[in-house]
Amino acid sequence: MRELLSRSTKEPAPLAERIEALEHATTLLEGVAPSGAIEESRDLLDRIDTRRALSAEHTVIGLFGATGSGKSSLVNALVGAEITQATVRRPTTSSPVAAVLGERGSDALLDWLEVEERHHLEGTDTALAEAARRPPRGRRARREATQGGPGTPGIVLLDLPDLDSVESAHRTVAERMTGLVDVIVWVTDPQKYADAVIHQEFVRPFAGHDAVTVLVLNQIDRIREDERDPVLDSLAALARADGLDRAPVLATSASTGTGVEELREHLVQIARSREAIASRHRADVRGAAESLQEAADPTGMAEQPAPADVDALVEDLATAARIEPVARAVGASYRFRSAGKVGWPPLRWARRFRPDPLSRLGIGQGRDAEGLQRTSLPEPDAAARARASGGVRRFADTASEGGSDPWRAAVRDAARCEEEQLPDALDQAVAGAELRATTTSWWWPVLDVLQWLALLTWVVGLGWLALNALLAFLGMPPPPMPMVQELWIPIPLPTVLVVLGIAAGLLIGLAGGVIAALVGGWHRRRARRVLTARVRAVADDHVVTPVSAELALARDAARDLALAHG
Repeated sequence: MRELLSRSTKEPAPLAERIEALEHATTLLEGVAPSGAIEESRDLLDRIDTRRALSAEHTVIGLFGATGSGKSSLVNALVGAEITQATVRRPTTSSPVAAVLGERGSDALLDWLEVEERHHLEGTDTALAEAARRPPRGRRARREATQGGPGTPGIVLLDLPDLDSVESAHRTVAERMTGLVDVIVWVTDPQKYADAVIHQEFVRPFAGHDAVTVLVLNQIDRIREDERDPVLDSLAALARADGLDRAPVLATSASTGTGVEELREHLVQIARSREAIASRHRADVRGAAESLQEAADPTGMAEQPAPADVDALVEDLATAARIEPVARAVGASYRFRSAGKVGWPPLRWARRFRPDPLSRLGIGQGRDAEGLQRTSLPEPDAAARARASGGVRRFADTASEGGSDPWRAAVRDAARCEEEQLPDALDQAVAGAELRATTTSWWWPVLDVLQWLALLTWVVGLGWLALNALLAFLGMPPPPMPMVQELWIPIPLPTVLVVLGIAAGLLIGLAGGVIAALVGGWHRRRARRVLTARVRAVADDHVVTPVSAELALARDAARDLALAHG
């Protein structure tokens, strides 16, 4: 974008590229900028496209002004013949009247302009025709004429209805023509040259059209000579305030002929250069680009969401997806299954009455008939839903920080366009995670064998004691009882076997529990990482990608508007 801006300041892009850039920017801004600004830009592009397809040999010059400014009289003076009615009756001109130099190709142009009354001046001795046939004066004028091409320049001089006409249809025609002509001549008079309505509603919207704008103070003969320069300076100051920094300000009098020749030569020179059409289009494209940027400025936003903002969004969605409870259940499930393998055998049966923590959540149970994996996780409560919704909103607001309100709203809409699908997507992300719900460990069978050996030890000792007790009960002499000398108290060997077997079983179970807790903690942390990664994928698909796409549109729109602006 900086390269484009640098180019616009050093080497303006060709008009065709600028028109294409405006068209592309208009498409990108559709749905972001207000519909009125989009429609105005599209209308302008249609007008430019149509005008470029019509005669490039003719320069359309329109005279605009308020009632009583003397436009019709000035047109007659410029032409050197009475082609339009000029009386004191108001409004005088009810429809456009055209004075045409160069008949070839003019009819299609005039049809597009919807001008029915046409006066062809080709071959006449009118002042306008004579001025067009004369060789250009001055080195610069001759150079421009040579660049514009040989021959008499084509001119369409239009006398138009009053901009402030009491007839709304007349005003409509005049307003429409301001967007169609190649050169705008604002005609005013000493009484209305400072009219705020004319300047605000008609002149100011064409700021930047200096190359194709001329301001004329007509009826200059009504001002004393010593007051003329101050009035012209005042009009020039108003023009500068309206954004017409280089537009010429001329004084004329249709009744006395003062300044008419100068104005005529100036208009002929513009037509002879054949640059008015391109200049008008460049100014129009620049103005449309400025209007679109004012309506929805795409500059100021980041090119992509910041990684820290994505992490914050993932954290919020992870809370809504209940990742932490699931991760804890993974660790608890491992401990539960470990206890079933390495726990004290007499108590293992009791675990049949307790479900696996993961099974209780419905995770790792496979797919349903629709091919989806379901969980039994409880619906997120209001706080979890609020955090997810708030996280999406905060992410959009942070990503679009620095942008204009329309673009921030567009980014927010993009972030929330799939918000309704987020709960199901998060549920599927959790249900489809590979959490190693049926994983085993190598140490389970080792401790399991030791547990059964311990069990066998105390069962043998207990059985030995029971056999001796039974023989004594029956009055039969029991076999000799081996003794284990422990400290100063001899202990029967069966009793030692019972104590050792039970103690070993409990110690092995305790050791297995400790190992299971440590390994279960690792599984819990791993599950948290896996689930977070899957939540991040959901966030990317449903929130980050749409927001990134919107930011990319803003970046492209900013580039195109910069190119169109030139």
